[in-house]
This record gives sequence, C-alpha cells and structure tokens, in this order.
Amino acid sequence: MKEYDMRNTDSRGIDVNSIVHFQETYLSLQSEIGKAVNLQLDYWRDLEQTNPNVQKLLYLGSRITVQADLVREAYSKCYNINSNNIRMLKMYRNFLKDIMNDNFEAQRVLEK
Repeated sequence: MKEYDMRNTDSRGIDVNSIVHFQETYLSLQSEIGKAVNLQLDYWRDLEQTNPNVQKLLYLGSRITVQADLVREAYSKCYNINSNNIRMLKMYRNFLKDIMNDNFEAQRVLEK
C-alpha cells in the first residue's frame, strides 16, 4: 500500500484533461502552419513562372493572409493553455521568421 501511494504521489498534481487539450490544440497549430507553408509554396512557384497568373497570385496572397491569421489564433490558444512549451514556441518562432519573414515578432516570441 505504501508503494502504491508513493507511485501515485508524483501524478496527483497533473491535470490530464489539460494535457490532452493542449496536445489537440498543438496538433491544430501544426496543421494550420502546414497549410500556410503550402500556400506560400504555391505562391512562389506561380511567381517563378515565365508569365505568372496575376489573379491567381492575388488569390493566393489573400489566402496566405487569412491562413496567417488562423495560425496566430491557434498559437494564441496553445499559448493560453501552456505558455512554457518550448517546442510550441520554437515552432511558432520559426514560422514567423522563416515563412512570414517577421523577424521582429519572431524575436519577441523567442524572448518569452
């Protein structure tokens, strides 16, 4: 009985529901970042064409803007659940720096 109590003492303060909720939100953030990256790739591939379709570029540009907002919302949800998750912070910082070319905001996230 004493062994049982010692094994369960370490896990008493853990909120499993919170962990599961964070994992779901983190996966959503990863998915939204993946969509944003794919839109950026499509945009730059079309822009490299000899005669790029301007209408398509405008459409992709607007979708990139909307998708970036969705990524920010997903990050905000993750951050509100667990603001100390290093992997989440690094992933979002890399998204800002490498995909959105927002070095100022990336640096701000890094300082957290």
